[in-house]
Amino acid sequence: MVRSTVLSSALGLLSLVSVGAAAPLDTRVDAANTVKVMPFGASIVEITCWRAYLWKKLQDSGITNIDFVGSHGTPAAGCTLNGQSVNFDKDNEGHSGAKVTDYANNNSLPPWLSAAKPDMIIMHVGTNDASANISTAKVFSAYDKLIGQMRAANPRTTLIASKLIPIDPNLFGQSVADKVKDYNYAMEGWVKRTTTAKSPIVLVDLNTGFDYKTMTREGEHPNEKGDVFMAEKLFPAVKDQLVELSVQKMMGEQR
Repeated sequence: MVRSTVLSSALGLLSLVSVGAAAPLDTRVDAANTVKVMPFGASIVEITCWRAYLWKKLQDSGITNIDFVGSHGTPAAGCTLNGQSVNFDKDNEGHSGAKVTDYANNNSLPPWLSAAKPDMIIMHVGTNDASANISTAKVFSAYDKLIGQMRAANPRTTLIASKLIPIDPNLFGQSVADKVKDYNYAMEGWVKRTTTAKSPIVLVDLNTGFDYKTMTREGEHPNEKGDVFMAEKLFPAVKDQLVELSVQKMMGEQR
């Protein structure tokens, strides 16, 4: 795992967050202040490179007290951007072919949470459920169970929940593409009713503006252009929540 013990500088952090305290913050970060982030989902998490580009954007912005966590490091071959290799923390909890309903039914998540102890989870999962024509009600019952497991492991879990990227209806069928749309619409209401002040859920729209014709390898998995799109969409929400978590850790506060 890649771990950093200091922020790039006090000014780097303070430029990202406004703090109302009169006394200056001690922005030193040690191992106890590292924010653990678990990318979680299926193959769109496991085998693609948006995680690399998101990691790079965070590092370049001065947020270095982060540790991507999970039970494996992929893609093994690494990632490139504009022909240049990108160094990043590969740890993640993406499992190709996984369904959100299987994760819930099999209680797969709790052991991973226990081992990795994430502060934040970035979740993109559900495309395989759409391919299996699983009902929206069953999918969101599974999401309910998963957020319950996340909060049981860490009551202050921050979840970055993403709308699913679109898939090519010519390859997967219009009914599958429509099911993705149904899940994404339902995700908006789910986030609103499930988020709390103590354990916030932030929704990122990865669907709007994503062109499966030019941003995927084969109609489903993002290519470099699609990975860059995902990273840029995720970055503001992830950055803001990481800064919030960093400040809380440094000040010894809880939500």
